[in-house]
Amino acid sequence: MLASGGLDSSVLMATLAKRREVFPIYVSAGLRWEREERAMLRRFIRAMASTRIRPMTELRMPMDDVAPSHWSVTGKGVPGYHAPFSSNYIIGRNLSLIAKAATFCAYHRIGELAMAPLEANPFPDARPEFFRALSRAIDLGVGLRLRIRTPFLGLTKAQLIRRARDLPLHLTFSCARPRGSVQCGQCTKCAERIEAFRAAGVPDRTRYARPPR
Repeated sequence: MLASGGLDSSVLMATLAKRREVFPIYVSAGLRWEREERAMLRRFIRAMASTRIRPMTELRMPMDDVAPSHWSVTGKGVPGYHAPFSSNYIIGRNLSLIAKAATFCAYHRIGELAMAPLEANPFPDARPEFFRALSRAIDLGVGLRLRIRTPFLGLTKAQLIRRARDLPLHLTFSCARPRGSVQCGQCTKCAERIEAFRAAGVPDRTRYARPPR
């Protein structure tokens, strides 16, 4: 499965591990927050202490050469707390992640790849028709019938948090402008996380450098 260290994919990892072996794949693209994501993902895996969750596999798919001035690479002009969620869009993000992970799957003859987009995801590369088309393209290109599973597409983040409230959700990372290992509490990604915990009615144990009032 594609694992980012974020709340959604970490919950998916824990959910899948209840019934099957899970191989977390982290794809490094050269984005500013990746060191913190990887560290948090490892902490979450250790905290789960599940024999079904394998150690993280890190793949590299550099994209900072494609958009070197983008805020996700430079850390400048990161969308703030009240910016629309759509401002988090990074062109080609899911396309590049799946392409790299699918190549890994082809070498290892793995026929299923899970990822965790939610209902509210407004991005064009998070639509069911995109995943169906890409699955078909992978079959045509490398001869692998890869099923791309997106079991959380019908859920909001608040619903997911309520469902997973017993997991160590504070050991997940959702920040575009971290202060070391601490999430900023002021960017759009933090806003989505904070507001979802509030809507879910679940205490948020996440550390924020500057939590909103």
